[in-house]
Amino acid sequence: MKQIKKNYTDSDWLNDPRPVLKKRAEMLEKEIEARKQALLKAPEGKLRTIKYGKTFQYYIRTDGKDTHGDYIPKKNRKLASALAQKDYDKQLIGLASEELRAIYEYMDTTSMDAIGKICDNMHEGKRILVNPVYKDQATFVSAWEAVSYEPGYFLPGEKEHYTVKHERVRSKAEENIANMMAMYGIPYRYEFPMMLDNVERRPDFTCLNVRTRKEFIWEHFGMMDMEDYALKNVDKIGRYILNGYIPGENFIMTFETQNKPLHSGVIKAMIENYLI
Repeated sequence: MKQIKKNYTDSDWLNDPRPVLKKRAEMLEKEIEARKQALLKAPEGKLRTIKYGKTFQYYIRTDGKDTHGDYIPKKNRKLASALAQKDYDKQLIGLASEELRAIYEYMDTTSMDAIGKICDNMHEGKRILVNPVYKDQATFVSAWEAVSYEPGYFLPGEKEHYTVKHERVRSKAEENIANMMAMYGIPYRYEFPMMLDNVERRPDFTCLNVRTRKEFIWEHFGMMDMEDYALKNVDKIGRYILNGYIPGENFIMTFETQNKPLHSGVIKAMIENYLI
């Protein structure tokens, strides 16, 4: 079957715009109501403005047939401001109302999972012949977890830490991170190799948000009270950022010192905010 070339990912397809649209709709509703209330107190008439030298002159028109209007002196500039604001508020209400209607229509007439269910509703014989825009969740996660790679190297005599999935990791904090991700059902790869500035790097964890199918790297910096270690990793963080790994976007960081170990609540917050 010929594959269709795409320049977008599964996470692009699964990025639900509804939360953002809902927030936008709430903002529009509040602003429309506020501007309507302001219009109730606005003065009658319309503002006419002309350029006069380097300044402006303002006139109030209360009769629709009057094309000139009455001059508004400088001492009554608040009236001109109120009339200008009224004009702005009316336009804002109109445009905001149109946008609000479009948002509600979109949310009422579309379903986030409709495209994903196309294959579900097809005959099995037909389904195996098509190239869907994204795989079903079980197939995608299974393929993601099936990727094989050589594990990182441990020096002889290094302290041994093992996760609930029987993986060897380098510290108690990493063990705790891995175990909590396993508890939440977060797929991850430990020290999965990646290229950064043409050099192979192995971030502590490469994690998958199953809902959005978005990958995150998670680096734990465990000796931040040691100056050499801290300086080296400040440079490392900068290199990640310059290569498109942005904290909170696709890059998770946790820190600890000898006297301030990584708190389980911090791990929990990172997982719940970024990975589920």
